[in-house]
Amino acid sequence: MSAKVSVVTGYYNRRSVLRRTITSILEQSYDDLELLVFDDASKDGTADELARLADELDDPRLRFVVHERNLGFVTGLRQAISQTTGEYIAIQGSGDVSLPGRIRLQSELLDGDPGVGVVGCHYANVVEATGARRLRTPDATTMDFERLVTRGNVFSHGEVMLRRSFYEQAGGYRTAFTNAQDYDLWLRMIRLCRFSTVPEHLYDRYIQFDGVSYDPKKLAVHGRYSIIAQRVATLPPREGERLVERLRSEGPLALVTPEDPKLQKKLFKGSVRSAVWGAYDDATEIARSYITGRLPRVALLVFAALLGRTWAARIRAVVFRLLGVEGGAASVASPRGQRA
Repeated sequence: MSAKVSVVTGYYNRRSVLRRTITSILEQSYDDLELLVFDDASKDGTADELARLADELDDPRLRFVVHERNLGFVTGLRQAISQTTGEYIAIQGSGDVSLPGRIRLQSELLDGDPGVGVVGCHYANVVEATGARRLRTPDATTMDFERLVTRGNVFSHGEVMLRRSFYEQAGGYRTAFTNAQDYDLWLRMIRLCRFSTVPEHLYDRYIQFDGVSYDPKKLAVHGRYSIIAQRVATLPPREGERLVERLRSEGPLALVTPEDPKLQKKLFKGSVRSAVWGAYDDATEIARSYITGRLPRVALLVFAALLGRTWAARIRAVVFRLLGVEGGAASVASPRGQRA
C-alpha cells in the first residue's frame, strides 16, 4: 500500500547537509510517508553519502535516485514526483529541516478541506555561521490570483505540501522555468484551488549564500524568471504559451531588460537582504553590477559598507531588532562558509 504523503528533495553538491534533512523527515510525528531523495549528478560524493546513510538508517520509507548526468533541479523534481504515488506531495529544501509536526499538520489541513491545493507554514530563515534566525509568518489563506501577481510569491517553496490532483491538473512544474518554477506553478494552481498556511513554526530554512536569493548573478536571473512568470499568467492562454516558448528558445535575459523597474526593485531588496545577513561582498556586487540608478546604487553601497564595519555592532543590533532577527547581530564573520 502506497504512502499518503510523498516527500521529495533534490541535491546537487550539498553532501554535508544530507543527514539533517533526511533525519528531520524520518523523525516526523506522522508515519504514513515516503521520502524520495534525488542526487543530480553531484561531484562532491553526495551519492556515496546517500548510500551510506540509507544503510545506516535502514528505513524502508527512504529511497534515493542518482542521476548519471545533471538534469537540472526542475527536471529532477518533475521526475522524482512522477516516481511517487502519494495523494499529497511535500517539497523539502536541501539542507533544510522540517520540525516534527510539519507533515502531520499540513496533511491534516488538506484532509479537512478538499478545496485547498497548496499549504505552507511559518518558517525561520537561519544563517548557520552566525546563529542569526528570523521567523517568517506568511498567511496564504486569503491569497487569490490578483494578490499573487501583485505581491509575489507567498511561499519559500521548501515548506509546501501540494494536493497531487491539483498539481497534475495544473500541469506540474514547467521545465522552461529553471528559476521561479514554484511561482510559475502557484500562478496556475491558484486558478484551480485555494492556498492555506498552518500558522505554526514548522520549518527551518538554512540560507545558502550560493542560492538564487543571494548570489548576485543568480539573483538577477531569478528575478527575470519571476517577472516572466507574472507576464505569462496575465496573458491570454495562447499568448502565454508563446511567451513560454520564447523563454525556452531565447532565455530570460532577452525578455527582461536590466532597467526593468520590477527587476530593479527585486535587486534592490536582494542587496539589502544580503547586507542584513552579513553577505557584504554580495550586497556590494549587486549594487555595483546590477543597480542601474545612481542614487539607489550609492545608497546600497553605503548601507553595505556601514553594516560591514567591525565597529557597527550596535547598528547591526538595531537593524536585526527592527527586522525581528534573533542572534548573530554582533557578528561580521563571512557567511560564505555555508557555500556547498
